[in-house]
Parts: sequence; C-alpha cells; structure tokens
Amino acid sequence: MTGLLERADAPPAAPAADPRPDRPSIWPRLRADLRLARRQSLRGWASSLLVVALIALPMTLVAGAIVFGMGHVATTEERIRAELGGADAWVSIVHGPDPSLTQYLDEPTWWDVAREEQTGELINEELPPHGSARPFLPAGAIEIGAGRVTAETAGGIGAMTAVIGDAAASVLRGRFELIEGRAPASDSEVVVSPGALERLGVGVGDRLELTEPVATYTVTGVLKRAEDPHAAEVVFLPGTPANRALQEDVSSTVWYLPEWSPTPDDVRALNREGMIVFDRDLFVAPGDMANPWASGDALALSMVWLIGAAAAFAGYLVVLLAGAAFSVSARRQQRALAVAASVGATRADVFRVVLLQGTVLGGVGGIVGSAAGIGLGILFLHLFDDGSTTAFQGVHVPWWGLAAVIAFAVIVGTIAAIAPARAATKGEVIAALRGSRRPARVRVDRPLWGVLLIAAGVGLTAVCALWLAAINAEEFVSGDDGRRTICIIGIILGPILLQVGVMLGGHWLISLLARPLSRLGLASRIASRDAAANPGRIVPAFAAIAACAFLAAASLGSIALVTKQAERGWTYAAPVGSVSVAGWMDDIDRQHLAVGTVVTGWQDDGAGASRGVYIDAEATARSLLESAGPGTLGTVWDAGTGRWDATGTLLNPDDILAFPRMEHIDAALAADQCKELEIADCRWHQSPWWNLGIVDATELEAVTGEELSTAELAAYRDGAALVLDPDYIRDDGTVAVAFSTQERLAKTEVAEAPTDVVSVAAIRRDQPQRQVSVLIAPELADSWGLRSGNWTVIATYDVPLTTAQVDSLQQEADTLSRTGEVGMWPHLESGPPDAAPWMWLAVGATAVLVIGASSVALGLARVERRPDDATLAAVGGTRRLRRGIALWQAAIVAGLGMVTGTVAGILPVWGVALASERIYNPPSFGDMPWLWLVVLALGLPAVIALVSWLVPPRDPDLTRRTAIA
Repeated sequence: MTGLLERADAPPAAPAADPRPDRPSIWPRLRADLRLARRQSLRGWASSLLVVALIALPMTLVAGAIVFGMGHVATTEERIRAELGGADAWVSIVHGPDPSLTQYLDEPTWWDVAREEQTGELINEELPPHGSARPFLPAGAIEIGAGRVTAETAGGIGAMTAVIGDAAASVLRGRFELIEGRAPASDSEVVVSPGALERLGVGVGDRLELTEPVATYTVTGVLKRAEDPHAAEVVFLPGTPANRALQEDVSSTVWYLPEWSPTPDDVRALNREGMIVFDRDLFVAPGDMANPWASGDALALSMVWLIGAAAAFAGYLVVLLAGAAFSVSARRQQRALAVAASVGATRADVFRVVLLQGTVLGGVGGIVGSAAGIGLGILFLHLFDDGSTTAFQGVHVPWWGLAAVIAFAVIVGTIAAIAPARAATKGEVIAALRGSRRPARVRVDRPLWGVLLIAAGVGLTAVCALWLAAINAEEFVSGDDGRRTICIIGIILGPILLQVGVMLGGHWLISLLARPLSRLGLASRIASRDAAANPGRIVPAFAAIAACAFLAAASLGSIALVTKQAERGWTYAAPVGSVSVAGWMDDIDRQHLAVGTVVTGWQDDGAGASRGVYIDAEATARSLLESAGPGTLGTVWDAGTGRWDATGTLLNPDDILAFPRMEHIDAALAADQCKELEIADCRWHQSPWWNLGIVDATELEAVTGEELSTAELAAYRDGAALVLDPDYIRDDGTVAVAFSTQERLAKTEVAEAPTDVVSVAAIRRDQPQRQVSVLIAPELADSWGLRSGNWTVIATYDVPLTTAQVDSLQQEADTLSRTGEVGMWPHLESGPPDAAPWMWLAVGATAVLVIGASSVALGLARVERRPDDATLAAVGGTRRLRRGIALWQAAIVAGLGMVTGTVAGILPVWGVALASERIYNPPSFGDMPWLWLVVLALGLPAVIALVSWLVPPRDPDLTRRTAIA
C-alpha cells in the first residue's frame, strides 16, 4: 500500500478552521426539567392532589363570581329587548322645553341642561313640561303610564302599582313578558303580575275587584315588566280615559313607537322639547353622542375591581398554604433530586424541576377551578333569579375572564413553589442520597426585619391614631383635611406591616415559643421543637390563619360599631315587636274639643270657613288592632298641638303646653345650641313639649312594655310621672314640668321663659330612646288644663300580624288620609338592626378558612412525622403521647395565627373610631365585641386543637423506621 509523504523540510500545514461552537439551547434542558416535574407530580400524587385542590377551590369561587357577575351585565341585544321589546323606539318627557337639553344615545337617561357654574340655576327659562308627547310623534305610538290602585286582596285591602295602557301588545313582548294566559281582548279584562296574583288570591279567569277606583275586571293572564321581580305587585289596566286619569305624573309615562326610527337630528329636536329618546339603531351606533362612562362598563369595571380584590386575597392564602405543601413535597423528593444532580443536573435544573411542578399543578388547578366555576356561577344565577332582568340577564361565559383565571392560577402555583425550589438547591447531594437533613436554623436577618416591621406597624398605628385624636380636638377642622387622610392611611397600613413582620419573623417567634412550651411536658416539647424544625410548613400556615383572623376581627369590630351606633340613634315608637298606629290633625280650630276628640274631616260652612267633622279615629285604630287579638293595648296622647290656617295664623295661641325640663344637660352643648338658635332659656328649650305623653294607668304595660307594681300604679294615679329617660329626674327624685302657651312656643327666634314650673314625683324606667320621655295620667293632664292632640295606639301580639291584617290597617289609614284632615299609618317596631347574624356570618366564614388552613398544615405535619412516629413507637411512645403532640401542634399553628391576626384586626377599627369622633353619634371604640374577639382568638384554636387530639394518629409503620440522627 503506497501513499504520499510530506517533505521533511515542508512547512507545516495550516490547521483547519475550527468553527466557534454554538451556545447550547435551553429548550432541551427545559423540556427535560418539565418531564421530570411532571413525573415527580404524578409520583407524589397525594401531595399533588392537595396542591391542585388548594388552587382549584379559590379559582372555582373566582370563576363562579365572574360568571355570576357577568350574568347581571346585559348584552346589546338583551338591553334593547328589555327596553323596547319589538318596538323601534320609546320617548319620555323628563323636563320642560329647554334648547340646551342633551342626552346620550346609548344612555338616554343620562341627560343634562345648561346651568350656571356658580349657582347651579338654569340658564334658560324654566318652562312646564308638555302634557303629552303625542303631538310630536308619528301615529301609532303606544302610551304606557303608571299610577296607583287599591284592590281587595286575599285578606283585606291593599294598594298596588298600576300600569295603564296596552302593555300586553305583541309588539312589546320582551319589554313586557306574558307568563301565563292571554292578552286582554276588551276594556273589561286585565292582566296582573305574578306577585299581584298571589297577593290578590285570584287565578286566571277570576274576577278582580278594585276599590279605588271602583271597578271590576276579569283576569286573563299573568304579565310582568322586564325589570320587575316576580314578587312585584302590578295591575295592568286598559288605557281608558278613566284609567288615564290615574296616571300620577307625565314623567312616568312612556310612548313606544312600533315603526319609527328617528335620526340624531330628530332626537335633538325632541330634546329641545324636554323629551329623551331610546332608539334601537342609535343605541347600537351612537356616534359622537355616546356616553364615555356607560353604566354597563361601570358595572363591569366595579365587578372587576371587587373580584380582583377577592382573587388577590385568595391568591395570598393559596401561595402560603400551597407553599407549605410544596415544601413537604420537595423534602420527600430529596433523594430523587439528588440522583438527578448526581448524573449531571445543575442547581438551576433542580430549581426548575420544583418550580415547574408549581406551574403544572397551578395550570391543572386553574382549569379544574374554571370548569367548576362555570357550573357554580350558573347555579347561583338560577338560585338568585327573582324574575328581574337586572338579577339575571342571561348566562354569559366570559372566556377571556376564565383564561385570566387560569393564568392567575399558574402564577399562584409558580410563586408558591419558589421558596421550596430555592430550599431544594441548597442541599448536599451525598447527604441527600444518604437521607439525612441539616437542622433548620434561625436566620439572623429575618428576626431583625420582622421585629423592625412589627415595631413599625404598631408605632405607625399609634402615632397616626394619636395625631388624629389631636386633629379632632382642634376647634375648626375641615372634613377633607389632608392630615386626616394621612392618619387614616397610616392606621390601616400599620396592621399590614405588623402581619408582614410576624410572617418574616415567624421562625424566630416559634423558636422563642418552643422554650417555655418545652417545660410543660414531653408532648409540648416535641410539638414545639417539631414546629421550630419545620418553618417551611408552619410559618406559611399560621401566616394564612393570621390573614383570615385579621379580616374577621376587622369585620366583627366594624359590624359592632355600626350596629351600636344605630342602636344609640334609634328612636323607639313602641316596644319591640308591637304594632303602633299613629294619627295627627292639621289646619283645624280645636280650642273647644275635649281630651280624646279627633277631627277626621271638614266641610265648608257656606261662609268661607270650615267646621270639623268629628269622629273618634283613635277608637277606629284601636278596633283595627283589637281585631287581631292583641295581648295588650294602649294609647299615648300628646299634650296639645299647634294649628295654623292657610295664611299661617296660629288658631290656638292660648292653649297651654306642658313639657318636662331636663336640668342635667351639658352646659357647653346647651350654650352652643342656644347661641345658634338664638334661644334665651336653654333649660326648657332642650326639653321640647312632645316629650310629655298622656297615658291611662291601665295601659302603661302596653305602652312601655314593662309591668308596674301596685304601689307604682297607685302613685301614678295620684299624680306621679313615669319617667323613661333618667336624665329628666332631678337629685331629689322629682321631674320638673314647665308650662307655656302655643303662642310662646311659636316664637322660636327669641324663646320666652315658661310661665310656671312644678315638681312631680318620678317613677323611673330606663328607656331613654323612646319618642315620649315622660308619661302622666289623664287626671293630672285635666287638672293642668291640657288638651290632647295627636295620638299613637300601641298593641302587642303573641303572634306577628299577617300580611292581610296589615293590608286592612293600611286601607283604613289610606281612607282617613284621603279626607285631608287626619293621617294614620301602621308601624311594626322591629328595633335597630341585629348584629348577631352578621357576626355569626363573619365568624363562620373565618372558621371555615381557618379550619381549612389548619387542616392543611396539620395534615402535612402528620404526613411528614410518620418516620418520627415510628421512632417514638419503637422506643415506647404511647398513642396518648402522639395525640398530645397533635394537640400542641394544632394549638401552636392556629393559636399563634389567630392571636396575631386578631390583634392586628383591632387596630384599624380603633383608627376608624378616632376618625369619626367629630360626627354626630360617632362610633365608639368601647363598642368593640370583646367577647366575640376572645372567642375568635382563643376559642377557635382551642376547638381546632381538641379536634386534632380526638382524631387518632395513624398506626406507625415500624418496618420503615429511620434511625434517630
């Protein structure tokens, strides 16, 4: 075999050019990391299911809220159908003719007229509105008006809304929905709403009896307006001239145009006549007359903000809890990750493997949650559908919103895996293969940052609160003072910093807590040390619990302060649960009327004056209340009422007035009020005449709701006064009653002193918020020459009145009111709103969240403690000891979170109370529900710890026991 050789003296050949190697692509490594992440997720399927469930549950609620909220936002077609049905346009009169009136074509009810910038007065002359829009519209317009009618109901007489016109016309289907039966075919037939059908106690084909106006109709069907719920009580009357007379106001009348589409110029012309127009085509394409802040957009934007805030809070909790789950899962993958590292995986690969598990599981949780949220949203749309289009426009699934939910879930899952992924890269490969772990150590910087933020949060809240108190103490403070805004922001920001500090210093706090707990017994020692050794799952758990407790404490405090404020400002017309019917008189000369006589009508005497028509209306009210079988019945009469004629002349100037004088009033408050009102004698001005009532001794129990002793009743009959407000009682046990006249009372610019003052023995009852503060017997009123005026009949019932009975009362009240001289109205005294349901709701919602967070943390602890349980059982640890460990673990996690969160939640409520000191009847920090807060902070963790003790630990697997390091 031959070949050519180079000459020895030949120059060496130039080496071949070595091209620069390409930078290795990240995608192969990323695909490998993703493959490992998927396999590790499937291998640890139990932990993966937990993480998916933690992510999917809040995503279900968020997606359901989006579907539910968008179900209340109408599409363009739905809005047009609800406004017009099959018509082309509608026209409504909203103002008098004005050349400056303009409207938006896509929001006709947003109209405006030109006004002066400084005074707000109209620039153009204000003219009366047109009586009808028909002269300005083409033929064929359907006029639909509104009014009121009174009808015989199933148990009495009741007032209802009347819609007047051909509402059942086929062209208006959609605007008015025919639910059952058929449209009226003549003027003797009507349709009614579902609520009216139930209230009237009739069916399709039955007779409808109207009492005002008097008429009889046949019910042919059930109809409702698109925006009305099924419970709305509406009678749809034919548009006869007699019925048109019932229309209350031209502004409540709408003209529908079946075949007329106006141009923008036509709309502007009608605007100048004081009318607005909704047109089908112009609503879709409004051009330059579009509303930049459409109500639908505003509604959608408000829902986005609300749902976004809820999603942010839910994401915060999921990051904490799912992070704890990832922490446990990453430690259980320690050996597998070490094997990957031993064959070439870098720390970046290990980081990505754990991180991508969060991404994958977050995406799965987002998809599952979105799918479940669609069903949940549709379910709640149907559950809360009351028949109104404002409550249920239709099922609108916003796919863009669900895509955002899935993306948010991916982000949440990825963020939750960051801390465990970082921890996974810090282990040594050989140690991980051997299965050993380094003990957890408290970092030096985190306790410092935690203490700093805790101190900053408490200090910021205290400084801002004290500064706000100093601002409130100033004599003149503007309501929009910027300093107050800064203080309020600081008071709210302080508790947030406090919670962040507790979370950053959480491991340090647990380590400090472990020292005293170690002295309480073996179980507490093991549990506290286990918590200190596993901050990755303990700190996120109690941080999530603290966030829930923060919201709960702030909610409980706010609810308590608002309801207590309402209670202090509530004026009771009667004892709670009773029914009162009050009556008053107007414009009559009653100087010769005896006590208890009531004028209920008047008639012309032929000489231009009027004379009273006297009947006992108070007796009528008593008979109505007696028909329902009351337990007790009583009447409170006032001590006279001033009467004026049409010219403003006082008709009874010499009538004597009596009023209790409050001598225990705040001097500074009295001086300020008297100076403002130019009142000379503050002592009796602070005690107006209506605080004195006249009640028969036999009816005191019904009026006050309390039973008096025989001695107290005897004293009352002999001339003592029953005082419900203790501030009227003087040091000697009497109440001062001052006398004046109607003429002197009318001189409010310079009030004169009372003509006489007498002392009356007082019988004390503490009901300071009653409308009448001092009660006297009729015999004492007669001896003083008092004339009774207005009255209130009070009845107590063992069983609340039915709707039919209230209908009967209301009908009689309407009848008397139409006479023009006496008005009556029934009132069920229910008292101020009860805070208990809202408090239970806040505690219940918090309990669900806290129990869920605790279950996750404690469940992870039990899973991770299985080798330790096996070791304890091997060296003689009893089941009771392991139960005790579970109890103390629950107490540490739930207790620490609930206490810190509750304390943080109290701080902003304190700030709000300070910020409100200058308003009338301000909320008081003393109204905080301390018992509820103690139950929240201590009782709920105790229950969780007890349940954890009751749940028996799993039998240890001794064959897989690990050695004690």
